Amino acid sequence: MSSKTRCDEIIRFARNIRDNWGNDPFEIAKKCGFVVVECEDKTPTGSTILVPNYFTVITLNGCKTDASRYVICAHELGHALLHDDMAINRFNGTSDSQQDECEYEANLFAVALLIDEKDLNIPLREMENWMLKGILDYNI
Repeated sequence: MSSKTRCDEIIRFARNIRDNWGNDPFEIAKKCGFVVVECEDKTPTGSTILVPNYFTVITLNGCKTDASRYVICAHELGHALLHDDMAINRFNGTSDSQQDECEYEANLFAVALLIDEKDLNIPLREMENWMLKGILDYNI
């Protein structure tokens, strides 16, 4: 997983955004110039399309509740802000460990953005990906 230094940077980054812009991932995406597109589907999922010299598109599929929309948008916003050097098929040609690290970082960003750390029993920087994912999945 990411180093503790990288974890601390991501947490600080998410908190800084939260302090300055709030924690509504839709508003943050808008302020960043990202386009959020909601699609009908059965399973709540999302994706981030990053194309150089073009705007970033975050897609949300099958989000039936506001909570699921916020959680998935926050996770995809994490990809858009943290992994902006990757393109549409960002995981093509990457190892499983690189993909796992990107997912961990997006989950960490989303939890740090949406949830006040004082409401958690474990510091964010000490959480494994399965814990972060569990927090996010619980809210979907």
